[in-house]
Amino acid sequence: MTRYFLCYILVLLPIIVGAADTLTLSQYQDIVLRNHPLVGKAELYDEIAKSYLLKGKGALDQKFYTDYDGKQFKGLNYFRRWNSELKIPTRYPIDVSLGYENNTGVFLNNDNTVPSNGLLYGTINVTLLRGLLFDEQRFALKESKLLADKSRIEQELIVRNVLVQSMNAYVDWATAFRGLEIISAYLDRVSDRHQFIIQLYENGDKPAIDTIESRINLNTATKTKIIAEEDLLRKRQKLNMFLWDNSGEPMVLVESVFPQDIKAVADVLSEESFPLSTIWELDPIIRKKQIEIEQIHLENKLEREQLKPQLDLKLNTIHSLGDNQLAYSYNVNDYKLGASVAVPIVNRKTRGQIRLNTALINQSILDQQYYQAELFNMYTMLNSAQSLNQESLAVSIEKVQNSNLLYTAEQLKFELGESSVFLLNSRELKLLESETEYIKNLKSLCRIYTEFYFLKLGQIAN
Repeated sequence: MTRYFLCYILVLLPIIVGAADTLTLSQYQDIVLRNHPLVGKAELYDEIAKSYLLKGKGALDQKFYTDYDGKQFKGLNYFRRWNSELKIPTRYPIDVSLGYENNTGVFLNNDNTVPSNGLLYGTINVTLLRGLLFDEQRFALKESKLLADKSRIEQELIVRNVLVQSMNAYVDWATAFRGLEIISAYLDRVSDRHQFIIQLYENGDKPAIDTIESRINLNTATKTKIIAEEDLLRKRQKLNMFLWDNSGEPMVLVESVFPQDIKAVADVLSEESFPLSTIWELDPIIRKKQIEIEQIHLENKLEREQLKPQLDLKLNTIHSLGDNQLAYSYNVNDYKLGASVAVPIVNRKTRGQIRLNTALINQSILDQQYYQAELFNMYTMLNSAQSLNQESLAVSIEKVQNSNLLYTAEQLKFELGESSVFLLNSRELKLLESETEYIKNLKSLCRIYTEFYFLKLGQIAN
């Protein structure tokens, strides 16, 4: 597990959903980060990165090969040619090989004639123009490093998305749970008052019309609670998508488990969510784009080598093993020397590829700049939204307090016989409305904090 998401687990507590009354946000995050399949998929990018590095090193793998060719006809050995060689690539435009050659036969070509015990040889291939500064081997090594880094960034992107989505699901669940609590309390008050009004009517203290008014209010409260229960059920099901056990099986959140209060959730998110700075170069999407740019630069570097003339030199030192008896000998005048030259004339394919790559680089740079502007605008917008939402929240708190005072006063007047069922219901609905607005404001504030958290996670590189 990478430092990217280890740093921001609030509390690491192994729990089983359903074993505790409250599933806190930190406990929930721990379950998501330890067991969610997409997080497990993200962890596999570590293995992918290591595989890319191993694959890149394969450009320097030594290779051994042997070649045998023979012809036997009418009992006559026409020829037998045997050549074995070990090739050793290097990081530089120099390749080395060691080999053994042994050829026999009546019709063997003169240039293939060797001592009966064969020859040992050492070969040095040197590239002087094309490939001198950069070649396929160095390209493979550098590209593998870029692909490994890109894999680790993919890991960060997956974990960030899972974290933020799961936090939003928790906020929705906590909001729906608190909303149902408010509606349930409202329904209890309405139900108790309805029974009280029926008693007053039976005692002759209230007209029959008041019982009808009270019954309609009870019906409305009952329906409102049913809607709130359906909403909570949907939010709980959405939350279940982020809950998995250690064996990779989905877990079901039982109804006896409830979330932290939405106000406590907002306080936790407020402490943990703000970005470290307004510099966005570490954002994984920007870093991913940068790696893609570096990849294309690398391809262009290799392509530009194709515009140069090719001049390769090859030197073979020859070491005899003797004819009749095994006897090693070496003479500095015994060697094979070769050279190859190739000069590109038009090379439109290479030039076209370089132009295409340059255009792709410019596109990626513009994408980077645009995404950085998006992040900055998102940060600016979130700051403004947070300020406005906090002002709205303060107004909502005051509205709840005043609505509660009016409701309490109206309830007292009703009990003294100085108010009507209609006025009391109206005051109570205003209280319910203000409490609902308060919860919605808290939810909006939490969503702002999770978006800040998204920005913050983008500033934490492995």
